[in-house]
Amino acid sequence: MKERVCYYSKYDGSIGHYLELAEKRIYKFNQGDIPTDLEGVIELYQIKQYFENNCRLLKWSDADFNQLKDVTTSFNTVIVECFKAINPINIVDEYNNLEWGYHQAFWEIIDKFKLYQLIDSTSINSIIMSDVNSLRLILHVKGLVDKYGQVIREILIDNKYSAQIILDKYVGNRDSLTDREIYLPTCLTQRDKEDIIIDFLEGDDHNLNYVRLVTQVKNSAQFSLSPKTRLKAERLEKKLNDELLKDHRTSIIHTQEGLQLVEDAKPLDIEYDAEGFPIFKYSIPYIQSCDNTHRVTNCISLFGWMNRNVLLDLINKRTEVNTLESVMMDTGRNSYPVYTVFRQKNNRAYYQTFLYSKALERLGSSFENELKLYYEGRLHEEYDYPGLAINLPSLGDTWLNKCRILFPELDAIVKQYNTFVEEDEIDPELIRLAPPLKMTNGKSLLVNKYFEIKEGENEIWRVLKDLFASASMLAYVKPHKEKHYHSLIYLLENEIVAYDDYEDYQKREIDYLISIGVISVDAMGNVIIEDKPRVAVLKSLWEYNVCSYWHYDEEERIALDDMLTKGWLKIDDHLLSKPERDYFSYYLDNSEFTNGYAYRNHYAHGSTPSADDESAHATAYLIFLQLLAILILKMEDDLWLARKVFVIGINNINKNEV
Repeated sequence: MKERVCYYSKYDGSIGHYLELAEKRIYKFNQGDIPTDLEGVIELYQIKQYFENNCRLLKWSDADFNQLKDVTTSFNTVIVECFKAINPINIVDEYNNLEWGYHQAFWEIIDKFKLYQLIDSTSINSIIMSDVNSLRLILHVKGLVDKYGQVIREILIDNKYSAQIILDKYVGNRDSLTDREIYLPTCLTQRDKEDIIIDFLEGDDHNLNYVRLVTQVKNSAQFSLSPKTRLKAERLEKKLNDELLKDHRTSIIHTQEGLQLVEDAKPLDIEYDAEGFPIFKYSIPYIQSCDNTHRVTNCISLFGWMNRNVLLDLINKRTEVNTLESVMMDTGRNSYPVYTVFRQKNNRAYYQTFLYSKALERLGSSFENELKLYYEGRLHEEYDYPGLAINLPSLGDTWLNKCRILFPELDAIVKQYNTFVEEDEIDPELIRLAPPLKMTNGKSLLVNKYFEIKEGENEIWRVLKDLFASASMLAYVKPHKEKHYHSLIYLLENEIVAYDDYEDYQKREIDYLISIGVISVDAMGNVIIEDKPRVAVLKSLWEYNVCSYWHYDEEERIALDDMLTKGWLKIDDHLLSKPERDYFSYYLDNSEFTNGYAYRNHYAHGSTPSADDESAHATAYLIFLQLLAILILKMEDDLWLARKVFVIGINNINKNEV
């Protein structure tokens, strides 16, 4: 097959190459070279997709683009005439003779132009039986599923891969904007779906990733599983996982870290043992020298739980997930993404909390008392915040009782803060009468506290991926190829890069970034960062999915305002950013994520683990301490920013009066 135009999505990296090819095909078509073969007319459909989605080469003027697009308006007639000329008896052979890349377009054309007379139930069954992958292609086309629902239902019930399809539709993660919707026949009942899952679990051909997805199903009106089926999946997952670990072909990578309290004067020293594993050494004399303020802010400066803009660093970040891990570990869309780095840094935070508690006890204090003093003392003295006293457990309480006492305080301090935001005071009687408030629902004093990436199709993802993603290949350019820079920005920050050294397929994205003013080409022909304030906020958006607006200077805030105007961003007014709220939800309840710890259910709703399980309660308590520290620090940050905004407003008023 000669090289033909293929349309995957308007976000695909092959757009530039295929648009060049499409331009040549359009000129030939306009000169009378009209295809008559099936692949040729499907190529016309693929070309038309580019223009319907306003994909264009930067070298095209508006007139060029419109002229080419006008030619494609006559493609539909050619496509329909060619398809109508196919003898339905030969439709299976015609389909099977197509290159695989054109199979999806074949079904789209059948549906778009309502050419159902070409296909009957026998043909669909024959195609799927000879190539099971075609089942997925058909399920991407709603009209076909509606038209042939009964035969598709029968195929799904008998097909051993149907469980994977159902799990991909309802559970599998769909991060990419290019992921297509899967449609299932309305006649496929809830009972049918659960039976398909049960057959999969009881069969011989198990895929561990899909078994894991079964355990992460979030019941809904469209798809739900009984407790018995869930238990079957959990037991099978454990069995398969144990077998995998025992398999001699399995490579197991061990990671470990050490944390120590030492008598050195240096606050933190990191050494490496003989096997190359890090040992974090924290100074007892330094901790002893700290006043209450520093003993609490050590969570940021010493332990690194937050960045300089007081955004939580313990969240899962896309920048910390390597490509292999993301491919090999299937996570459900309703599960929190728990990858290796996330586990490592949160395990470290847990042991930091444990070690810090021990250090403060040796010094005659406790982490709980330091947090209480900071909340009741510093926030009042520095910001006149009228918070009510925190109720702490007694030293001799069991871990279970400690959890039951401390957990409600997390919700309580956020409810108080939310009342302060709304009423400018904290009235104990009003709080008593007010409905419960989860800590993730607390509001900020600032209506524009965070700028977050807007969901759905969004041009900002093109910008972010070009600048920061290794997959963009824009950092792979001579003579720096062997240095393995992971992103364009990192390359430009460290090297001199000539525009002419880029290949033609790379220049399309380089030219795009130039056109929006993020980078430019200097007088020497080198690519340079043009808009540093914009790049600064884009870095945070790439890593954290959010910017804390008032932590940035005026030029950076202007860049954020511009992105908001373009529809790239949205404003959020919560105390915690969306990624931080997700992090809290992962630990606290299972209303958001199916793989969370559900501590709210354990310590507020009565499904508490056995009182004898001291280890589980001790772990929960240390996590509650960690979350309490984070909440208090987020409150101070909010108060500090509100004061800063007030000062900025006063200064602006004074400037205007002058």
